Amino acid sequence: ITVQGQGEVTAKPDVARITLGVTTGTQPTAKAALDLLSRRFTDVVNAVKARGVKEEDAKTTNLSIHPQYDFRDGRQTIRGFEASESIQVTIRDLGKIGDVLAKTTQEGVNQAGGVTFEIDDPHALQREAQEKAIERARENAEQLAKALGVRLGRVKTFHATGGRPYLPILTAGLSGATALARAPDAPAPP
Repeated sequence: ITVQGQGEVTAKPDVARITLGVTTGTQPTAKAALDLLSRRFTDVVNAVKARGVKEEDAKTTNLSIHPQYDFRDGRQTIRGFEASESIQVTIRDLGKIGDVLAKTTQEGVNQAGGVTFEIDDPHALQREAQEKAIERARENAEQLAKALGVRLGRVKTFHATGGRPYLPILTAGLSGATALARAPDAPAPP
């Protein structure tokens, strides 16, 4: 008997992730751009921490410096350097998203976005959904075995699919059409 079971679990997001960035604008030298960026970003990180975000929940995602050019009379001349840095912040208290945005923009953030709402540990929900799918598959197999007048034995194969939806497949005894054709004279598997 081959059966499938589907398990579904829903949950509300418990974290928000947001990207915060600082761009310096053109500065006379690369050092001046990086120094300004460092001062501004230190203030931003301190503001994030002051809002209850742990250090491990703020990760740098970009740090760059680029020359800025002027084009006059067909010639390119360097006018200065611009530095930028971005961090991704995980906010565990969803009620603080606005406060984090407001305070960090006061401290120098001039790029904010990419807010996503997520489940921090989706694996626990995946395990719960798989357990539900297995139980449903077991119930389906028991119902079919009873209708066919056979006993269920051990599970011979098991397959769990990832993603959405999770559809674990349990196979016990004979499969598909073979089980229907041979059920009356087939011995019950151990």
